[in-house]
Amino acid sequence: MLPVTFDHCVIHVTDWQRSNAFYTAVMGAELIRREAGYAYRFGDRQLNVHGPGVTPAEVARLPVKPGNSDLCFEWRGPIAAAVAHLERCGVPIERGPMQRFGAKGAGVSVYFRDPDGSLMEFISYARDEKLQPAVFGQEVLGHGHAHPSGAGSGPREAPGAHDPTFLPAGIPVPQDDGAARHLSGTKLPDLALPATRRGAFNLALLHGRTVLYIYPRTGVPGVDLPPGWDDIPGARGCTPQSCGFRDHFAELKALGVDHVFGLSTQDTDYQREAAERLHLPFPLLSDAELAFTRALGLPTFAVAGMTLLKRMALIIDDGVIGKVFYPVFPPDRSAAEVIAWLRQPAA
Repeated sequence: MLPVTFDHCVIHVTDWQRSNAFYTAVMGAELIRREAGYAYRFGDRQLNVHGPGVTPAEVARLPVKPGNSDLCFEWRGPIAAAVAHLERCGVPIERGPMQRFGAKGAGVSVYFRDPDGSLMEFISYARDEKLQPAVFGQEVLGHGHAHPSGAGSGPREAPGAHDPTFLPAGIPVPQDDGAARHLSGTKLPDLALPATRRGAFNLALLHGRTVLYIYPRTGVPGVDLPPGWDDIPGARGCTPQSCGFRDHFAELKALGVDHVFGLSTQDTDYQREAAERLHLPFPLLSDAELAFTRALGLPTFAVAGMTLLKRMALIIDDGVIGKVFYPVFPPDRSAAEVIAWLRQPAA
């Protein structure tokens, strides 16, 4: 292991008084006065701050701007205490409490905003009996109303209570079985795939850079999953993966991606319901006949009489696969993993 640890990162604010009050009272930072402006210190870690009067010497290729940061802080205690703290501070919770994965594994998070609109997250790794009476990793619908889930093998949700946006704790991690090693450098087959909008697309003929994420099947709220679904490595999480690409769509476009698609073996009518419900800004493609899957030799698995694709993501340049992400876990970080690769100078 290299002798490296995290020291600081940078945010940008527009109003020192407002931001100083937020980061000290709400986030618990120590206010550090600089020659120009301030920094926010958390133990031996720090947020350096660009703001009025600050002229940084070095900046990123795309300099950080007010409202475009995404920061997670560990709350060392039950998440219910974090919720109560935010309520006392008058800070509205945008989402959660809900299960998320952080540096220490599965935790429970709440999301809120700083005064400039940057996304803030408190994550707790403590078991909160008030919010989690029997399990760790359930989403709370409002404050104090638990969404049932479970741990270990077997169903993690009560019958008729499926929430496709929720990732349970303890789902098995897929391993690299080598089934995608042949894909890099492969030319796509000359096939048109039905889409949830704009007819059909032939990916082999598209010019520019395409991001194609591939998933087994999206669920429907309230409709039970196939038996044993949550115990299949890599099966759960198709909706969170799709939502990740939805939420990062503008960033992908800014990084030079010309086209974004999702692909599964579900039929187009089934996919269209998910695309509309999730407000996806890109089409979903159907390979219900498995022609594209067989032509490329994509890895699949079978369950409940269905042949489904294993989760992955591809970066395609002018019809040729240039980068393969396989396996993908956790699924809600798939888009972020693609973006991290795109930000590399060689990409």
